[in-house]
Amino acid sequence: MKKIFFSILLSVISLYGNGQSAVETEIKQLEQTEVTAILQKDTNTLKQIWAPEFFVNNPRNTISPNRDAVIDVMKGGLINYSQFDRIVEQVYFQKDIVITMGQETFVSRTDIPGVKAGQTYKRRFTNIWMNKDGKWQQVARHASIICQ
Repeated sequence: MKKIFFSILLSVISLYGNGQSAVETEIKQLEQTEVTAILQKDTNTLKQIWAPEFFVNNPRNTISPNRDAVIDVMKGGLINYSQFDRIVEQVYFQKDIVITMGQETFVSRTDIPGVKAGQTYKRRFTNIWMNKDGKWQQVARHASIICQ
């Protein structure tokens, strides 16, 4: 009886782990799609990735309250990178929410508050994703530049 119980338990754990692995792969792909879309200023792709209520506590010490506000910041030239790399270091699962954390490196094309064009900057990030009607969308983000 114990062998049967442990076999079933192991199967359930294995299935759960595989489910998380598939979600983790999907989220990491979305993270990289987001990076590419930001570099290419592809707002159509970003509108698919970012939920309408997406908000950002950004490195300029302000909060962008929704997706349209973030896109306006991009169109205004404050998000305009010649280089942008993201490394996801940790993925945390909680039902229909996934939290990713890691580091980013970017080079801005323009001078913006706290950032000089052409210089490489590193920052830490936290992204929050939610499964909405079977589709993963980013709902919140926090990013802070690392003091150099």
